[in-house]
Amino acid sequence: MQVTGTGLRKRPFLLYLLIFLSIEKFVQHMFVTYAFAVDLRGIRSQVVLDYRVLMVSGFLVGVLFLVNTFFLWQGKPFSFVILFCLALFDFLGEFVAQGTLIIDITVSFVVATTILLILLFNWKALRHMSGIEIPGAENG
Repeated sequence: MQVTGTGLRKRPFLLYLLIFLSIEKFVQHMFVTYAFAVDLRGIRSQVVLDYRVLMVSGFLVGVLFLVNTFFLWQGKPFSFVILFCLALFDFLGEFVAQGTLIIDITVSFVVATTILLILLFNWKALRHMSGIEIPGAENG
């Protein structure tokens, strides 16, 4: 994070975007958990796995997205790694839930892909922003 002359932390656009997308993932996971619980629009019949497995795992992943949002806000170096893992889990979960490699493209899939791409293509900038030092790696 950059520190201004007044001591206030300046958070770059990418960080705000990742925070916004993390909150979206939390809201989306809570909505899908609710939808499974009440079988909203017959959602239970649209998945391959037992809906209870998806409901519980989706709830836990949603909570982890929310918790990690606070870590992102604080600029914790590990928050980017956690976010990458959660987005990857969500990305792969779409294929598992739909039971095929040819899936319907959902908002969840698009947001998870967006998070992964932001992290992959901006890792160096995000690493410098949060002060991540990787031993043996070029940090310049």
